[in-house]
Amino acid sequence: MAAVVNEGTVYLSNRQCFAILDWAGEQPQSGLVLRAFLASITLAALRPEEALAMRVREVELAEDGIGWLLVHSQAQERREKDSDHAGVVRRVPVCRELAVILKEEAIRRGLGPEDAIFVLDDGRPLTAEVYRKVWRQARAAVLQAHELDSSLGRHASALRDARIAAWLKDGDQTAGHILAVAECAGMSAPRLAVRFANCLRKPTRDEIPWDRLEAALALPDLPSQPTPTARRP
Repeated sequence: MAAVVNEGTVYLSNRQCFAILDWAGEQPQSGLVLRAFLASITLAALRPEEALAMRVREVELAEDGIGWLLVHSQAQERREKDSDHAGVVRRVPVCRELAVILKEEAIRRGLGPEDAIFVLDDGRPLTAEVYRKVWRQARAAVLQAHELDSSLGRHASALRDARIAAWLKDGDQTAGHILAVAECAGMSAPRLAVRFANCLRKPTRDEIPWDRLEAALALPDLPSQPTPTARRP
C-alpha cells in the first residue's frame, strides 16, 4: 500500500519502488546501469539531476561496506525555491545495498575517478530523455490500472520523495533527526516540514511542555514604579 503523505498526494511503497528497480534491471539494453541510477534515487534520495551528474570520485566507500556520496546542489535548489544550500556539497550516507550496486557498476564498466557513473552500455551518457522514457515503461509495468490513472509515481523523483518520507516516519522525529533528514535531502528544515507535514507525528496536548514554553516566552519582570531619570544640570 502506498503511504499518504500530503493531502491529495501519495508516495510509492517500498514494494513498488523495488519492483521498479527489478524491472529496470531486467531490461536487455543498459538494464544494470538503469537499475543503479534508479537505486541511487531510491536509497539515497537524490534528485534525478544530481544522480546524472555523479562521478566515481564523488562516491566514498569504506571497507565495512558503507560510505558517503558527495552531492553538488545548485540549479536544483533554485528551481525548488529553496536556495539555502545552493552551491554547496552535501554528504549523503550510502547504505550497504547502494554501495554494492555502485561498486559493481564501476567495476563492470572499468570506470576511473573522473568518469560519470551512469553511462549506457553503448557508451552514450544517460540523459533525462532516456530515463524518463524508461520510467514511463517501468511505471506501466509495475503499477495497477487504477494507480496508473492517478498521480502516483508520475515522475522518477517519486522514488526520492518516498525515501524522504520513510526517513521521517521511521525516525524518532526529534529536532536533530529532522535537521539530519533535511541536510541529506538538500532542503531547508522549514521546507521539509511543510512538504512532508503528514509524515511528522503531531504531539498530543499532554506532550507539549506548556510550562517551559510559557517561561521561554515570558517578559522580564518590570518595576512597579518608573525609574526616575537624572536631570541635566
